[in-house]
Amino acid sequence: MGVLWRFLWVIGAWAASGAALAAGQIRVFTTDYPPYAAPGLKDGGAAVLMLRDILRPLGHTVEVDYLPWARLARELKQQRYDLVLLAWPGDLSQHGLLPSSPWFVSRLGLFVRREQLSKPGLSIEALRGQSVGVVRDYAYPPEILAGGLQFELGTSDEQNLRKLAAGRFDYALLEHAVGRYLLRRQEAGKSAEEIVWQEPALAELPIHVGVVPGRPNAAALLEALELGLQAYKRDGRYQRLLLQHQLDGVPDLKLPRPVLRP
Repeated sequence: MGVLWRFLWVIGAWAASGAALAAGQIRVFTTDYPPYAAPGLKDGGAAVLMLRDILRPLGHTVEVDYLPWARLARELKQQRYDLVLLAWPGDLSQHGLLPSSPWFVSRLGLFVRREQLSKPGLSIEALRGQSVGVVRDYAYPPEILAGGLQFELGTSDEQNLRKLAAGRFDYALLEHAVGRYLLRRQEAGKSAEEIVWQEPALAELPIHVGVVPGRPNAAALLEALELGLQAYKRDGRYQRLLLQHQLDGVPDLKLPRPVLRP
């Protein structure tokens, strides 16, 4: 009964938050970010499914626009969106977004051709002078950007994995979960089986939902997201989502500051 009462308390608090947050349409800016969000994925992606599940009991419909990330600043100026799904700490700071508690963990690191795989322990210092594929306009941690690497700009993680397979550069810098998804789907080309993850991750960053300040009911929406996340974790849906989509999850509601490895 104790577990049941705790669950009912969360739902009651959640509903109270929903009373302050008038039911209606929530507009969401996201980008092609599989497996978290992509228009071609079932349910629109794992994070989109989670967001709909959290807000549906409060009577909200969620309208999601999948747009190039480079358009975010312009769209925010027009005050068209309530939420940004998903955002790294650098994105939150750059665009002045209100952060939810972390939803996932971005294990940011390197994919490499199998024949060049090193033993675990590779550091940023050891990579100085190596060519690394990155995506234009992504908010990579400054410690990585200042590490003396030779960055090659691309338009997407998928494109960079294709270039890596073709030998265009030494490494591709992207998230562990994203790279695994793209390689499972063989979206990096026929050589995808030859591309592997290089341990350890160079940075571990929390991934948030960003609430746009100045929008109607922004504070109430943030509160609804927080209580909804608690309920999502308590009833086991969060863990099932992680397993189904092979995501790197947050073990509890509070995540330490980002761990960056020199």
